[in-house]
Amino acid sequence: MTKEISYLFKLAFKQISKYRFFVIFFVLYLTYFYFLYPGETNCLVKRTIGIPCMTCGMTRAFENLFMLNIKEAFYFHPLFLLVPFIGLVFLLQETMFFGKFYHSKLFWGIILLAFIVVYIIRMIMYFPNTEPMEYYSNPLIFRFFNN
Repeated sequence: MTKEISYLFKLAFKQISKYRFFVIFFVLYLTYFYFLYPGETNCLVKRTIGIPCMTCGMTRAFENLFMLNIKEAFYFHPLFLLVPFIGLVFLLQETMFFGKFYHSKLFWGIILLAFIVVYIIRMIMYFPNTEPMEYYSNPLIFRFFNN
């Protein structure tokens, strides 16, 4: 059992190493905005163009999950439970079980379709004034063109 767990950790580390540039960029990005603009959105898309992305609310969904506020977690993003599974698929893609999902176009199509449908519904219901789908009034693109 210990050998199997060790093998899974090695596979996961190998995948993280493969995407290290993206991981480092993401961590630096979140750290930068967390400390320089506390209380503002961390969403790259919303911060850049002002419109929420398909994953807006995901961080707050996980925060609420960790505080055991399940209803609030589903409110902030109803697909938040897919993210850990998607992460496992990426990290353990070389195993037989997760490799089937990783190489399945149907799986990725269903995931994408689910995110698109939920995004459209949330935009219709909540945009532009209700969290987490509110409009960000100070996007970088406007600041860039105004200067």
